[in-house]
This record gives sequence, structure tokens and C-alpha cells, in this order.
Amino acid sequence: MQKPLLKKYEHLRSIVKDGGRVAIAFSGGTDSSLLLSVAADVLGGRAVGIMAGSVLQTAHEVREAVRFAGRLGIQLEQVDLNPLSWPNFSENSRDRCYICKKNMYASFLAAIPAGVGLMDGTNIDDLSADRPGLRAIRELLVRTPLVEAGLGKFEVRKLSKELGLVTWNLPSSSCLATRISRGSKITLEKLALVEKGERYLVSLGFSGCRTRLVGNGVVISFIKGDFNRLVSDEMRFDIRNFFENLNLPKVFLDLSERQGIVPSSSDSLDI
Repeated sequence: MQKPLLKKYEHLRSIVKDGGRVAIAFSGGTDSSLLLSVAADVLGGRAVGIMAGSVLQTAHEVREAVRFAGRLGIQLEQVDLNPLSWPNFSENSRDRCYICKKNMYASFLAAIPAGVGLMDGTNIDDLSADRPGLRAIRELLVRTPLVEAGLGKFEVRKLSKELGLVTWNLPSSSCLATRISRGSKITLEKLALVEKGERYLVSLGFSGCRTRLVGNGVVISFIKGDFNRLVSDEMRFDIRNFFENLNLPKVFLDLSERQGIVPSSSDSLDI
């Protein structure tokens, strides 16, 4: 491990260790997985993972998160939430992510014992992105050790790979609500359509894809390299036919390849 990265890693370990007893807000993504791994290593039984259970997550994401925590030997608590019942959330306004994060983390804080600190996997690159949820994190005084250690997304991936974490090259992820156009009401039916569409595309080998609902259609985003697989007329017909059967007759392709993706587990990072 290169010295600058090693120094940040040691700083991260120190920050987490000084937390005493902590709960890691865990989504199963690359950032929170690294943080949970460090907490398990330096704190052992004084650290737990805490994650939300709601209609905004896919069953696959939940299974993989539980499996990862199990491999670390760390206790994982699940807090069941009903975001569609939160005022102003289902209207899908610009404050949607803020409302979600504020309610979610307030529920986490209420669920953990007194004296246990809540930590979140935000990294420094997130600070320059449009992430309304960060306001909720600050308001609730949730610590962000990756930010405190000065770690960006690429460094998080490098560290995760160096530590042998299977999550090092996971595609960037977000909840199902982000696939519904701003201003369009979030419903259980729309969330189910999104999950069904992405599950179908994954079954064709398009991992890391996204299906975004727009009006009576869907916009599909693929990761780098997957556009080449759409040259087959049969493949395009099958995909169009699948979404037409979901009453989504307009199927569009987002020509911008998804960012923040490490293409495959065989690819190497300069570590």
C-alpha cells in the first residue's frame, strides 16, 4: 500500500477506534462496507451495523448486505421503515433525499443504546456532489470517518481491494426512488416496476444497469462496455418487448455510460 494511502487508512482506523462503541449506517455499498470492515477489525463486539429495511431497497441488496456483515462476524440490526408514509417524501420533491435521510438516521439513533455513536460512509467526493441527504447527516451530528480521514471514492476502492473486500468494485448505487423522475409521485407500483426492469436486465448480464421511469416510458443506463452488446436485433427486441409488457412502450437509451464504475473484478487498480 502506498504511503499516502496507508497514512489515511491508519487515520481512519484511529477515528473509528476512538469512537468507543459505534453503529455503522450500512447499505452494503462500497463506502459503508469499508467502514464496517474497519469497525469490525478495530472494535470487534463494540461495533454493530444498522441498516434500513424498506421498499426502497431490492431483495438482492439486502441479502448481499447481510451476507457481507456475516463474513465480518459483526452484528447487523435492521430497522423497518415505511418511507411512503412520510409527509412530502412520496411527492418526490427536491427535498426527497433530505427527508429520507433525516427520518432514516433519526430512526437509527432511536434504535441504538445511549452512548453508541452513529457513523456514516460519506466520502470526500460526496461533499462536492448534489446530495441533499448530507444536510440531514450534519443536523443529526452523525460522524463521517471517511471524510475525516480525507478519503475519496477511488481511494476507498483501492483500500477495499487491498483489504480483500468483495465490495471494492461494486457499481455506484442508490435507492429505487432515485429512478423515478422528480415531481412524479413515488408509489409502490412504480418502485416495483423499476426493480422488475433492473432484475430482468441483470438476468441478461447487464449488471450495474439502471432503469429510470419517465412518463410512459423508461430510460436505461448501462455501465462501460455494455452498449456493444446491444448490436443484436434480437436483444433489442427482447428488451423492448419486456418493457412494453409492463405498459412502458417507450424505451430509451442513456448514451452517457454510468460513472463511478469499476468494470470487472479482473481489472486492477494502481495500489
